[in-house]
Amino acid sequence: MTELELFHLLRPAWLAALPIIGLTWWLVRARNASPAQSASFLAPHLRDALTVNRHATKAHRPIDGAAVVLVALAFAAAGPSWNKQPSPWFAETAPLVIAIEVSDSMRSNDVQPTRLDRARFKVLDLIAARTGSRTALIAYAGTAHVVLPPSSDAAVLKPFLESLDPAIMPAPGADLSTVLPLARNLLGEQSSTGTLLFVNDGFNAGDIATLAGFAAQPDTPSMAALVIGTNEGGLALMPDGAPVLAGGGARLDTSIDTSVLRRISSEANVPVVRASAGDRDIRQLLRVIASNLRQADDPDARWRDQGWWLLWPAALLVLLWFRRGWTMQW
Repeated sequence: MTELELFHLLRPAWLAALPIIGLTWWLVRARNASPAQSASFLAPHLRDALTVNRHATKAHRPIDGAAVVLVALAFAAAGPSWNKQPSPWFAETAPLVIAIEVSDSMRSNDVQPTRLDRARFKVLDLIAARTGSRTALIAYAGTAHVVLPPSSDAAVLKPFLESLDPAIMPAPGADLSTVLPLARNLLGEQSSTGTLLFVNDGFNAGDIATLAGFAAQPDTPSMAALVIGTNEGGLALMPDGAPVLAGGGARLDTSIDTSVLRRISSEANVPVVRASAGDRDIRQLLRVIASNLRQADDPDARWRDQGWWLLWPAALLVLLWFRRGWTMQW
């Protein structure tokens, strides 16, 4: 649903002032347009000689500015609104499913110590910032597996994260389509208010249609992604120090295709956050998770009163009263 469809007024009774403003404007305009009664006792040639700026046109009068200001204030008082402010409690406890990629490319050393280790640190930082929230963990490579069902105990998650290694995954690769049904089942009735967060080192072009199709289904969680690694990639090493080889015998290419990331964000509507050295990425993810809440499902969400936007043009028009000759005379 678009913001235009959500637009409504919180206090529509204030619009009853509009006819009064319009009538007042018309009466004052009509009175000012007619010659003054005192001028009717003067001879025409004397009245013309005594009238200041008699050839000047009066296309815009002070009453016009006053009417515009009053109309803007009436609409501001009516409380226009088109979005909601989720309650802080609801935002902080929104369920989250983290799907972490445990593939050979995550062994890359372009971020120290490896992409997988950096992913563990980022997940722990994110969970620590969401105290009291329920979080589930999925590990995926060629297949996806539930590591931890939804839990609000952050201490339980740490040993499971530390045990993740590409060597224990049954199938190689990075097939995120196997993650989607697991995430929906883990969230259950809270699917529409939860978030599925992919923690990986990028996507394939084929993932775009998969994610877009999943997002179009009813009662599915919103999605986001934390991408770890540099665009150029690095060297993926096995525990014994040998380089990871691709199918053709060459070293595994761990570069990240930024064009695919842009398409994931625009076409599949999945916000993509690049991992950073500080906590800027974690703060951005927290904002994404909060904004992913479907506001209609939050019983405590309140509509934002956006009437204050109209105060700025009204204030600018009031400045016209400092002009010479714009004193309002009723």
